[in-house]
Amino acid sequence: MYVSLHNHTAMGSNTRGFLDSINRVEDLIDYTFELGHKGIAITDHDCITAHMPAIKYMAQVKKTDPEKWKDYKLILGNEIYLCSKKQILDDKDYQFYHFILLAKDLTGHKQIRELSTRAWVDNSFTWVNIRTPTYFEDLFEVVESDRGHLMAGSACLGGQLPKMILKAYEQNSNNPDLTLIKKWIKRMVKCFGEGNFYLELQPSKQEAQTIVNRILIQLANEFELPYVITTD
Repeated sequence: MYVSLHNHTAMGSNTRGFLDSINRVEDLIDYTFELGHKGIAITDHDCITAHMPAIKYMAQVKKTDPEKWKDYKLILGNEIYLCSKKQILDDKDYQFYHFILLAKDLTGHKQIRELSTRAWVDNSFTWVNIRTPTYFEDLFEVVESDRGHLMAGSACLGGQLPKMILKAYEQNSNNPDLTLIKKWIKRMVKCFGEGNFYLELQPSKQEAQTIVNRILIQLANEFELPYVITTD
């Protein structure tokens, strides 16, 4: 059984003028179903616009043929851009790290909506013209007050964890210092709760991805963390 947990749509991921995806919501659902997948996660860039069309389409197909679609699951998520509010105020070259959120239930989706609202309402930095940042401070406040309703993933090579891994590897490829990386992982596990923070691997022959995959598996084994394989 396979469920793709990192996917973009033309409706949600192109809102900033970036052409991130050409997938129509309906086509993405239909194609994954044809492939035999048991579900699909919608994780557009800093946007949840595609959620309602996806919900409506799922309701339509399940009403048309309930037996055929009974085991297929729609997962609603968001690929946020995580950063520290103080750091982006101090440093306009600060990076906005990719990070995956997936709702496990209605409360989890409410938390995603709250974080998305805060990100868009509080985005007063006019120089941020491509991405809408979500602050670590908001993430911890919203999620830790009622943890267990969201799953989170470390995302692609644009995520903070993969970038930290590559930096440590560049400094010492034979024995990279993972001290800060392990501290970061523990903070995320604390935020989301045991079993709700996943390490994301991707199938690629790109050297950077290969390095990250290898070290992520090492970390998954050490911390007994689950990992997922996605195609972004």
